[in-house]
Amino acid sequence: MASYCRVVVVLALVASATGISVARNGEELRFVCGQQTTISVSTSADAAGTAQFSEVTMSDGVCFPSGQQDITAVKFCGPGSLTLSRMTCDRHDYKAHTVQHDKSAWTTNCETISVAGLVVDGHMGSMTLSC
Repeated sequence: MASYCRVVVVLALVASATGISVARNGEELRFVCGQQTTISVSTSADAAGTAQFSEVTMSDGVCFPSGQQDITAVKFCGPGSLTLSRMTCDRHDYKAHTVQHDKSAWTTNCETISVAGLVVDGHMGSMTLSC
């Protein structure tokens, strides 16, 4: 009887593990340029004035329509090429600001990009991350 219970428990664990998937805000979490590459945006600061970031789920080469007016900084971690645009995805390349992170120099370190003075200052229309 004890061995039967163990078999049932193992089968239940295996069956439940096959249904596990990683999700974030209803979207599947995919690693674009490897799991070390992440993009986060800041729209607020804490009481000490430190920017608070939230991660953005992106796919390689796919334009992400942001459409936010209150983004103050973008945190770009790991290798890849990040393009920020004031325009929507239809006109994403027009007057876009591109930040390059070489694979040999940017492994796990991050760069915080202030949007002040950039073309996206006041309105972030879209973003694209490419490897």
